[in-house]
Amino acid sequence: MVWTNPVTGLNLTSILLTNLFGLVLMFILLLSRGWMTRVKSRESKLLLMMIITVIIGCIDEPLAFILDGIPGNFNHIMVFITNTILFSLNVIIGPCYVTLITSHINKTLSRVQIIVVFALCVLEMLMLFINIFVPIIFTVGPDNIYVRKSFFWVYIAVEAGMMLYGLLVFFIARGKGKLLKFFPAWQFFIPVFVGLLIQGLMYGVSVIWPSVGIAVCSTVLCLQNENIFLDKLTGVFNRYYLDELKKGFKSERKGTIGAMMLDMNGFKNINDTYSHEEGDIALKNVSSILKKIISSNGTIVRFAGDEFVILLKTSSKEELDEYKNRINKAFDEYNSTSGKPYKLSVAIGTDLYDLKQGDVSSLLNSIDSLMYMDKADYYKEHDRRGSVERS
Repeated sequence: MVWTNPVTGLNLTSILLTNLFGLVLMFILLLSRGWMTRVKSRESKLLLMMIITVIIGCIDEPLAFILDGIPGNFNHIMVFITNTILFSLNVIIGPCYVTLITSHINKTLSRVQIIVVFALCVLEMLMLFINIFVPIIFTVGPDNIYVRKSFFWVYIAVEAGMMLYGLLVFFIARGKGKLLKFFPAWQFFIPVFVGLLIQGLMYGVSVIWPSVGIAVCSTVLCLQNENIFLDKLTGVFNRYYLDELKKGFKSERKGTIGAMMLDMNGFKNINDTYSHEEGDIALKNVSSILKKIISSNGTIVRFAGDEFVILLKTSSKEELDEYKNRINKAFDEYNSTSGKPYKLSVAIGTDLYDLKQGDVSSLLNSIDSLMYMDKADYYKEHDRRGSVERS
């Protein structure tokens, strides 16, 4: 049996089933707490906001189709309210997606990005406010039937633009050498873009919110896959991720990468003197300093214990040396303001690697040897039991 709207003739059964599918997906995701990432609380909050938005959309849109064209003053108001809510939800999803994509790659949004996203949100909300008095987005006629107006397409264009901008950020990061093996770019873009296109061209088809729900699920799966390769303590990648990268390098066999091996100086002394808990704090501070310097220009891996490996897509030894100098300078700046009874520093070995060689192990051995040479030079001036300089 098919349930249809008696006025518009729309197939309400298919609309309800499609949105029920989206609801089930979101409630499973919500109750399983799959949206929670282990080390990035901002991303968890964004995903939770997107899940709640999809739930509201999957409830509100079928209601709007059910009420469409049903006579009565109350229904007239409800058709207007339900459709206004739907357009308001669009203002949430796009910015959440852009913020998630950009902050995941670049750690934070730039001032320009924040201003642009905020301006678009204000524009969309302002248009909705104007639409209350002057129908520019949609109108509800005397027969209580929803009718699209010309500015309806502004919302489609803004949402599609934000999706495309997310892909642009992704490809720019890839071009700079950022390794994004599990990053959810296409996985979010494709379902939402297809849903926008279908629903934009064919009124009466309700696929956009289930499509966004599928995109959110895909994003969560990608981020959870990535979390498998994240070190829980420091938030950088773990050694398993390096093994995955090595497989990728063997198949890629083109280009040159720069690599750095870093080992904390005096880490054993921090553990023995100030406790292992303080040692964990030191490790987190080291990783924070490295993430600040490397940003989106490379990949940081906690190799073992207090050892880190950094991979950068560069063919310049001078650029590697520049990163080494910046890292050492960042530790000096940290030590001058930290108030800790010990100083943080690292021994660093750097080298370039041609992917055509196909043997990453030789690269790791090389930078490991160079790192120990740097450590030996450090201990010529420092006591191995601490960080007090010899007189």
